[in-house]
Amino acid sequence: MDSLTPSDLFSPSKARQKRAQAQDWAHIDSWLSYRYAGRTVPMFERNEETLKVLRELSMANERADEERTALERLEREALKELDEVETHDDDQRILSQLRTSLTPEGEQALDALASTAVALNTPTANPEAIAHALIQHTTASQKLTNQFAHMQTLQRYLDKQQSLLRAQLHELHTKPAFTTPSNLQRQTTEQTRQVKHLRTKIREYEDKLSSLQSTHNRAMTPGSQHIASAEALSETLEQQKALDELRERVEGLEREVGEFAGLPADREAARKEVGKLEVRLDEVRRRRDELFEGLMGQQ
Repeated sequence: MDSLTPSDLFSPSKARQKRAQAQDWAHIDSWLSYRYAGRTVPMFERNEETLKVLRELSMANERADEERTALERLEREALKELDEVETHDDDQRILSQLRTSLTPEGEQALDALASTAVALNTPTANPEAIAHALIQHTTASQKLTNQFAHMQTLQRYLDKQQSLLRAQLHELHTKPAFTTPSNLQRQTTEQTRQVKHLRTKIREYEDKLSSLQSTHNRAMTPGSQHIASAEALSETLEQQKALDELRERVEGLEREVGEFAGLPADREAARKEVGKLEVRLDEVRRRRDELFEGLMGQQ
């Protein structure tokens, strides 16, 4: 095998090729040493053609070894099966002799014992072991029966709830009462604009009222505190009344807008949100009715 040259050190592909050849030659040397079993391996020319032939020869030899190993394992399994068949024949002979020696009642009892042991999958026909296995199977069967009954009850409850939800969903899709108004977004925008406008007016009137009160307080003398201008008082009362009306109107609009505060701006999304709230309302009402019916039943 040629050694690496300085030019190969700077060529990754050549370096990989040389490394692969070195590994192949190491495998061939190990294989030849194993085959010659301590004897001296004959000398031969080490080139790519020789490496290729030896590699194919070693692979063919390994396949032959694998086939021989598989054949030997198959022969061992066949011999084992033959031994089991002979043992089974002996068991059949013993069982036949035992049956001929038993009375009809004894043969029936033996069949019952064997059938029970097979059905319970017990490794022995000992009555105590069969009794323990029978108790375990009975306990497991009872647990499974109870679980199955519970699952059936749960299934019926889920079917009932599904029917109720489908009915509510159909009602939400068909009843006009649950339909979101088409102009909901426009109404919300208009009411928000009115609230902002009225809040500005309220601040203006409050500033005017504060200014009038300050002017009135400065104009009052200690001797004329009990004498007020009827015209100024009337104007002040009218402005106070108008201010109260505006405040009530703003509060009413804020309440109306607050009802739609949590809704999205998109009409379809707002409609879906209203539908969800209606479903929750129906659930709360139904829960209230159930509690009321339970209290009436207790009385």
